[in-house]
Amino acid sequence: MKRLIVLLIVLAGGLAAACFAVPSNAATVNGASISQDTFNSDLNAIAGSPDYRCYLTGEEAVATGGETTLPTIEGSGQSGDGTSHSSVSTAFASYYLDIEIGHQLVLQLAAERNLQVTQQDLDAARTELTGQITAVLSDVTGSQYACAAGTTAEEVLHSVPASLVDRTVKFNATVNVLEEHAAGVGSSSADLERYFDDHASEFDTACFTVAQYSSEADATAAAATVAAGTPFSTVAAQTEGGGPQGCDILYGIASSLPAGSDLQSLPLNTVSSPIAVNSSYLLIEITQRTPTSFAQAKTEVQTAVEAAGSTKAGTIIDAAEKTANVTVDRRYGEWVATRVLPPPSPPLSDLLNPTVNGTAAATSSSAAGQSS
Repeated sequence: MKRLIVLLIVLAGGLAAACFAVPSNAATVNGASISQDTFNSDLNAIAGSPDYRCYLTGEEAVATGGETTLPTIEGSGQSGDGTSHSSVSTAFASYYLDIEIGHQLVLQLAAERNLQVTQQDLDAARTELTGQITAVLSDVTGSQYACAAGTTAEEVLHSVPASLVDRTVKFNATVNVLEEHAAGVGSSSADLERYFDDHASEFDTACFTVAQYSSEADATAAAATVAAGTPFSTVAAQTEGGGPQGCDILYGIASSLPAGSDLQSLPLNTVSSPIAVNSSYLLIEITQRTPTSFAQAKTEVQTAVEAAGSTKAGTIIDAAEKTANVTVDRRYGEWVATRVLPPPSPPLSDLLNPTVNGTAAATSSSAAGQSS
């Protein structure tokens, strides 16, 4: 009996030691830590926010054209009242940790290049994030990914802790600065103004008329009618929502259209070739084009510089991922090549109750802070 008691004490001591040995970091990236507490706090916040989860799901669907979806978030553990999940699936935990590792790499790349994010950069990135969320919510309206009716970007952002939003804004601002640097331009106002001076015509204010058609054949026939002498304003007015659309900075209009639309070189009062946009075809005519000041066009100039450097910045980030020294808490998975792979699911034969695994999408789960 005494031997059994001693053995139980030793086992208890071993369990206690194991608890104290739990890693304090969810991952490290080239020696920099992603703390367990911060990571688990983020998982808890996302799991508890239907609005933010819906936005993330919609963002993934929009970005991939619906080809991939977000991993199932809910784990198998139930809350005390049994009405909600108390854990997050390992698939989602690994997915989100992969994002956090990418964020850490970008911050390190910016630091290596002595790139500084200003308050102005942060303010612009916050506005950009709000606009991005609004666009995603609009894009998924009416689809299987649609969020609750009336959901706004502000509601999405207020549904999670400010610290999570602030870190997302800082990451976005850092990416922008890295892209501006990669473009060979820089991110200061003086840098952007020099770029504007060299490309001023791209930022002209343009007034334009638009007509939209459901088929390329209809758009081509309408263009032929204009070529035969009918004013485009008359032709456009016969289409739903068609006609003069006001005036805006040309770069913003051109960059919203598919590559190859070449709106920048379209002569005044000339109807474009049919432009395929989603399931419609557009005809566009620029009726007036006037110079814009740098102050008026600064936001579009910054966007243009970032676009010019995005591919180069992406190459830099990809290279950094391949050479990064990354360690991951095994409960979240394993860093393989350039991504976090979820931990393997245990064989059903090893489980006392296989039904706790739920769906195949989340056969094991990582609590918003621990395994279940």
